[in-house]
Amino acid sequence: MNRFLNILSSLMFLLLAGALTYGCGSSDEAPTGPVFKNNDNTLRVRLASEPDRLNPYLTVSGYARPVYQEIFLPLLEYNHETFEPTPALAIGRPVIEEITDGAYAGGMKYTYELNEYATFSDGKPLRVEDVIFSFKLLFNLNIAEAGPHRNSYLAVADVVPDAENPRKFTVFAKEKYILAEDSYSGTNIYPEHIFDPEGLMADYQIADLIANGEALAEEAPMQQFAEQFRSAPFSRDASKLIGTGPYLFSEWVDGDYISMVRDPNWWGDKVPGGHAYLHAYPDSVVFRIIPDQTTAANALKNELIDVAPTLDANTFVELRENEFLKERYDFLTTETFNFYFVAMNNKNPLLEDKRVRRALAHVLDVQIIIDAAFAGLAVPVPGPVAPSKAHANKDLSLVGKDIEKAKALLTEAGWEDTNDNGIRDKMINGELVEMEMEYLVNPGSIFASTLSEVMKDGASQVGVAITIVPREPRVMVGEDLASRNYALYGYGAGGNHLLDDFMQLWHTSSNTPRGSNRWQFGNAETDALIEKINVTIDPVERHQLYQEFQRIVYDEQPLIFLFSPMERLVVSKRWEGNVSQLAPNYILRDFKVIKK
Repeated sequence: MNRFLNILSSLMFLLLAGALTYGCGSSDEAPTGPVFKNNDNTLRVRLASEPDRLNPYLTVSGYARPVYQEIFLPLLEYNHETFEPTPALAIGRPVIEEITDGAYAGGMKYTYELNEYATFSDGKPLRVEDVIFSFKLLFNLNIAEAGPHRNSYLAVADVVPDAENPRKFTVFAKEKYILAEDSYSGTNIYPEHIFDPEGLMADYQIADLIANGEALAEEAPMQQFAEQFRSAPFSRDASKLIGTGPYLFSEWVDGDYISMVRDPNWWGDKVPGGHAYLHAYPDSVVFRIIPDQTTAANALKNELIDVAPTLDANTFVELRENEFLKERYDFLTTETFNFYFVAMNNKNPLLEDKRVRRALAHVLDVQIIIDAAFAGLAVPVPGPVAPSKAHANKDLSLVGKDIEKAKALLTEAGWEDTNDNGIRDKMINGELVEMEMEYLVNPGSIFASTLSEVMKDGASQVGVAITIVPREPRVMVGEDLASRNYALYGYGAGGNHLLDDFMQLWHTSSNTPRGSNRWQFGNAETDALIEKINVTIDPVERHQLYQEFQRIVYDEQPLIFLFSPMERLVVSKRWEGNVSQLAPNYILRDFKVIKK
């Protein structure tokens, strides 16, 4: 997924003035403190789940990001102290100009220049043609997995190489878009000579792919390329996963670990004067796949891992009180832009009335859930925009637990217990329908299971019967949610520090089997607001649009908004690095050994 936007992986509230630096001492100081088990320059990182694949445009797992972001670099990174775009494959931010005439009048153009030192890990130089090829991938409609990324590139009209400078190119956009620079700058660059050695897409032009995508997708070369691109070797074969990053993919042992080694010919070492985001300190990185919390805790106690993100909150709090671990690890927390929610199918006959949805929101005590399941390490939220963002609607209050209000709303909506069986009912199309619904839950998640039980208990107090139905995540997402055949389920969504683009989660065009508007929210009014927000550059006007959209979402209660969790990160005191408010809030290549 696009590292600038990210759609999985982690997302934060309060922007710090600078990054939090952890670690202590320096390599020149006399040894102090504990004796560590490891004394090498290998960084060992816990992955809480095994990635599906390591191809950025194909993966749907947030756990793939820490791995592939050291293999594939974007045009620009984000500075973790200033939050400003900073050079990576491009030498700096693009020159941005408004287009005043011609076919794209009213749009914008973004001109970049590639770093002259940039090469792929096989030694081949990075070319503008590779950038154009990477954009083409997004517009091959046979690559369905690229759909979520494609949404951020809908304004693109063409990508054109500079006639005079072979390292320059310009992205032409047919309309303004609030996240255009972030989207284009965050494009992961693929080597054309590795991913398309037969030149199957060479004769296709970006402008044609955009204008005639559906028709061209039917052509044999496009289909053949997509089949090849989506095949296993291009997602987990070391000979195919060739990028511009500082690390070489080495080995993947299913269920155990993924390893990579520092490229001995890393081009970032050749850049005069060095660069903060072009260094790479560890000699190797090993990702240990440890889903189980107890196993992860034991791995920390045995110093088998140096970096452990996404620990269960209660486990995290317990471990940070352990004297042995306190001596060897830093326990760090930062607020995020993620939010958890209970999704309600707004088109389900039981839930199509917003009064019913608000009533169900009133049966939950969110703070009790935070304290019990997250050890207090979370912040309640009233909607999908982080409260720390400038465009958050500060007039929205939290929807608290209020059983009597819930009962009144259900009665107002026509749901009463007419047969005295303890469950509310209503005549719908001439048939008496009981207020009974299923709640889908991932049985492997302690939090999800706990939340469903709390929801069931609260609903029972107002005459709503909930049946908890265990579903494996792949079945739930691939079948129940894709078909919109559900009533309730608990989930989470990611975000970042950028302006919010509501298209993917909230526009009705995303209410498709593969789309993310799984709660089936929206109408012509909200669609128009989302579309206008995305092209409104004036901050004052855009702010008002943001306020109105959030007010509507709040009033319609399409989800039960719960809280934004704190990011929990454990790092060995052998290493120092920076933890910031960006998502992800650390970069592995930035870790440096300070104690051996």
